[in-house]
This record gives sequence, C-alpha cells and structure tokens, in this order.
Amino acid sequence: MDSPPRIGRDAPTGNVDRRTLLRLSALATLSPVLLSCSGAAEPDPDPLVELAETARADAELARAAAESHPELAESARGVANARDEHAAELRREIDRLTGGGSTRTSTAPTGRQGTAAGSEQTAERLRAALHEAQRQAARTVPELSGYRAGLAGSVSAGCAGLREVLA
Repeated sequence: MDSPPRIGRDAPTGNVDRRTLLRLSALATLSPVLLSCSGAAEPDPDPLVELAETARADAELARAAAESHPELAESARGVANARDEHAAELRREIDRLTGGGSTRTSTAPTGRQGTAAGSEQTAERLRAALHEAQRQAARTVPELSGYRAGLAGSVSAGCAGLREVLA
C-alpha cells in the first residue's frame, strides 16, 4: 500500500520550503519585465511614421507642381497645404506617444519627385500619389485602435477628397 507523501521536517529534500516558494513566485511576477528588458527584439515601427513621411513627400510634390505649372497652382497648393496638415497631425500623434523622441524609420517614397512632364502628366502623377497614400492609410487602420485608427482613416478620406480637387 502506498503511503501519502510526507510533509514537514521529515519530507524529502526535493520539496521546496515556504521561503523558497515565496522567492520563486516573486521572481515569476518579474519575469515578463525581465524578458522585455532583454532587448532581443526591436519594437515594431510606428505605422503612423510612414504615413507622415508619405504626406510630407506628397506636399513637396504638390508644391513643385504648383511652381512649375501655373494652371495647376491653385489646386496643387491646396493639396500641399492639406498634406502638410496631415503630416503635422500624424507627427503630433507620434510625438505624443513617444514623448517627442521619435525618429524617422523610413525615407520618403521614391517616384514622387520631379514635375518635368506636362501639366496633365504632373496632375496625374499627383493623383496617383494621393491614391497610393489613400490606400496606404486605409491599410494601416486595422493595425491601430481608437484615436490613431480614426486619424489614419481621416487621412485616407482626406486623400480621396484631394484627388477630386485635381480631377
């Protein structure tokens, strides 16, 4: 017949005493903190950073279009002002979360520079840039929550509206 395990002073040395158990449980509560400090994995970059950089690049493209094509000047300046505002709002939100110490993680998208083509080609290039920015912001929305998702959604809707300005 099997006897029940012994408890107390007569217990085998493999058992853990109460102090050791308390120490281990204290360490167990600290393990997530210790693991997060390991530095093994870098945090995901803020998806709003790329949206802000795209907005900045679009504003530069629109300003260049306004300067080189007088017939596009009014609408292109409107696009530049709106995209500057998008970039500023996105940057404000990024800085709010990071305490203002964020750095840019990517460069401005390629293919958005230069307006040497005719005014219709330039307008089309700007519309294409706004269409891509709209899609980029819309793809970002599900990754975010709360205000940040609303901000990305607003940027997407704003880009759709700006495309109509150039139509």
